[in-house]
Amino acid sequence: MIHILFFYGLLGTACLYAAWRGGGPERMTAAALIVATVATWVVAIGFGGSRAGRFIGVEYGVLVIDGLLVAALMAIALCADRFWPLWMTALHAFGIVGHLAKAIAPDILPNVYQAAHLFSAYPGLILLMLATHWHRMRLRRDGHDPSWSNFWRWSILRPRRIGHIG
Repeated sequence: MIHILFFYGLLGTACLYAAWRGGGPERMTAAALIVATVATWVVAIGFGGSRAGRFIGVEYGVLVIDGLLVAALMAIALCADRFWPLWMTALHAFGIVGHLAKAIAPDILPNVYQAAHLFSAYPGLILLMLATHWHRMRLRRDGHDPSWSNFWRWSILRPRRIGHIG
């Protein structure tokens, strides 16, 4: 029970810090983590019945939410002008590997399954706090810190017309 309270405290601290001091990627990641946490709680505890949230069998609802979270983090990583969203995506993808391992080998102990799922959560929250701190340091040092990469914008991908100047 204490680890759950610790997780919620760390989640609140990391997400509030990112929302207060972070750039766009930090804020969007904080929002994605909060939405995923609430959705996981609703699916695992609210709708799951007596076995849900105990990691006895494959937590399919949690697996879907984790998959959506990884997709959101990957979208942030593709658009952000930062390196840490790739790390965050990889950490949360490890949680999906835990679900797949439980599906392949159902005799995995519930504690091992839960630990594999939680492995991504704590380092991810610490990474979000570090990323927000790095953002603040770049702002202080350079006076600006672009949040989003411009590689995907249509104006850059659009071919120039032949004979057109500018």
